[in-house]
Amino acid sequence: MMRLGLRLLPLAICSCLWGGGGVGSGLAPAQDTEIVAFAEHVDGFYLSLEGRAVDTLATYEDERLRGYFAGPREFSDYYASLAAQLRGADFRHARPNATRVREFWFDGPDLAQVEVLIEGSHRRALRFWGIRVVRVDTWRYDGNSWVLSPDQL
Repeated sequence: MMRLGLRLLPLAICSCLWGGGGVGSGLAPAQDTEIVAFAEHVDGFYLSLEGRAVDTLATYEDERLRGYFAGPREFSDYYASLAAQLRGADFRHARPNATRVREFWFDGPDLAQVEVLIEGSHRRALRFWGIRVVRVDTWRYDGNSWVLSPDQL
């Protein structure tokens, strides 16, 4: 299993290209352009959640967000899970103020795990401190692009 933090991305790329993954290791070196494309794709999804109330119809019907999933069932499962997690953590209006991909790692050529930090305001205005939730999401390569693959509820 290869773990990558975005801050360590250049080091990881060098390691993949010149370090491990040689002949006989069973692992093919990852191409730096593929890793960067994956990081940008994943980051684009999480950035699109910022400032949006997750538990609203407008967010649920957003076609751009749905494009990150293999189908409507996967989107509905992920959407319900995320909304429940944010409501359970007392996020104000179930709205993330900021998201940050902390790290990601590949469990194979078509499977990756992404750890994301989601920050928001407390639902009670007098509780002025922020709330943080860490979430680990599974992404799968479907032959064309990387899509979110949520766990079943």
